[in-house]
Amino acid sequence: MPQTRRDDTTVVRPSGVVPLLVALARPLFAFHMEMYRRDLASAVFPRDERSSAIGGPDPERIAFIGSIAVAGMGVLSHGMTTSSQVATRVARARGRGLSWSELSSPVLTARTAATVPTLSAAGAGAAVIFLGIADVLSATSPRAWERDLRILVERVREEAGPDCAVVFAAIPPLARFRPIPPTACRLIAAQVDRLNTVTERLARELVGVDHVGFPAEAIDSLTVHGLFSWSTLHRTWAEIVAPRVHAALDGVDARRVGVELDERADAPVVAPPSPAIAPGIVVSGSPEGSSSPVVA
Repeated sequence: MPQTRRDDTTVVRPSGVVPLLVALARPLFAFHMEMYRRDLASAVFPRDERSSAIGGPDPERIAFIGSIAVAGMGVLSHGMTTSSQVATRVARARGRGLSWSELSSPVLTARTAATVPTLSAAGAGAAVIFLGIADVLSATSPRAWERDLRILVERVREEAGPDCAVVFAAIPPLARFRPIPPTACRLIAAQVDRLNTVTERLARELVGVDHVGFPAEAIDSLTVHGLFSWSTLHRTWAEIVAPRVHAALDGVDARRVGVELDERADAPVVAPPSPAIAPGIVVSGSPEGSSSPVVA
């Protein structure tokens, strides 16, 4: 099968070859995972006090679960994180109050998220998941990734309720985050594609689950004066994800209204009690259809 070139650095190879290449390259992935950890050790993170509520009528709630998009790698203020910017945009678009919870770690994997004691998702109308960076660099298999995402969806709905929408944000183009040799760049890009493909399929299969891709046209905007910009990444990510979270919450509202209407339709019809008739009042038309007046 001929190779399909997407850009100067990414080559999509036949599906049967990529798993073998990733397996053989585990030491290479481990090396880049260690480089990622070193970057985290010297990286900037928010230093101000976290704020997780926006005032407004009829408030609703969102649960954010993820790594750098939620933890805020590369920015000094919590208001600049992807999660906070998504919340702000959603609250403004829906004209409602909003509070949110955040479960985050820069090295959070889907497996760890699926097994923590609580996701802090109680009362959430939607859960927004920003995972995959650590899974890519850990060379997580698509099978393990799917297993853990399914568990995560189940656990979210155990805490938040069965109506809770789940929005998965695509794994971003990791190879653009720092200078990486071409061979490693292609392998990491292929692993990102493998896991994103699984998430896209799950979103098609599971009710109330969505997957938001990271459009190619947004990638070039992540560099400012030739340098990778974390603040631009957070803002761009939020711009992409927020409308889909808004739509997901609209879907939750519509499903809840539909359930209420179904419950009303299935409820037994109870005939109203016969009105009390005062003495001397004439009521025409008996229940049997007689036209004879009934005099009380």
